[in-house]
Amino acid sequence: MKKTLVAIAAMAAFTGAMADVTIFGIVDNAYNMQSTTSPTGVKSKITSVGGAYTGSELGFKGSEDLGGGMKANFQIHFAPSTDTGASPTGYQSHVGLTGGFGSLKAGQFFSPMFFNNASFDSSGYSAFGYRVSDVNSSTAGLISNSIQYDLPTIIEGVGVSYMTAKGEVARPSAAAVNDISNIRVTYATGALSAGISTATQKGAAGASTKQSSTGLSYDLGMAKLMYYAATSKASTASVSDKGTNFGISIPFGATTIGYGSTSAKTGATQIESSGSILQVKYDLSKRTSVIAQNGSTKITSGASKGSSTAGTSVGLWHSF
Repeated sequence: MKKTLVAIAAMAAFTGAMADVTIFGIVDNAYNMQSTTSPTGVKSKITSVGGAYTGSELGFKGSEDLGGGMKANFQIHFAPSTDTGASPTGYQSHVGLTGGFGSLKAGQFFSPMFFNNASFDSSGYSAFGYRVSDVNSSTAGLISNSIQYDLPTIIEGVGVSYMTAKGEVARPSAAAVNDISNIRVTYATGALSAGISTATQKGAAGASTKQSSTGLSYDLGMAKLMYYAATSKASTASVSDKGTNFGISIPFGATTIGYGSTSAKTGATQIESSGSILQVKYDLSKRTSVIAQNGSTKITSGASKGSSTAGTSVGLWHSF
């Protein structure tokens, strides 16, 4: 259950009003076993304890009613290392406004491209990985120096988000400036959901990388079918990196089984690889789950043909 505090003193001193602040978070730890095999057949194994589903989180968020249908809101979010006790690292942190005009936020947060991939992934974009389809990962992640605008609903079922981010470097510079622009359009009606996202990341001397993701899902009731395809192409490259992900999610009461099969072709020689992930999630309550996962990846062409990784994870996930 989320715990709500009332922010007083400092908030009242500046605004003359109170604001509700919510503390929220996740503790995610699992026992993870991974093995790797080299192209020559040499094997190695490693075990660890750490987050394998979402990772652990600790955050504070709140809002203030400004009147006229407008609200100010904020979120400060950290990623604690619950397996090692290391100091928390920065995570999603932003401030913004919402109203009849839509919503606007600025700070560091996950990109529209990230949500387009995650929405159509059978494992919920599990941190356990084993997806070789994530060829547009440079813009499908946590992006800093960002501003995002979400349009209000104009057409029922249609959503539009636009994000822009600036690389924090001196200009002109010989290094990549890393400016990113990213738009996502979604459509949902009944059992069908669809989304498309495109992004451009600028580099030095006019170089750039264009990335895209297209996803579909259909809920049959007894199972949900999911698919997404991603591409990434640098302006200096002759061919695009391509990845696909097919998945199915099947609920059985408190248990949900998800399976995803992924493939990719990357690099100038279009090296082929494949991967899969099986996930079983059992809900002990609305806030606590036991999650078991098994995944593998394999390179099927090129100089590293035959190399592979495989892993198994069993963990406990709790949200508050």
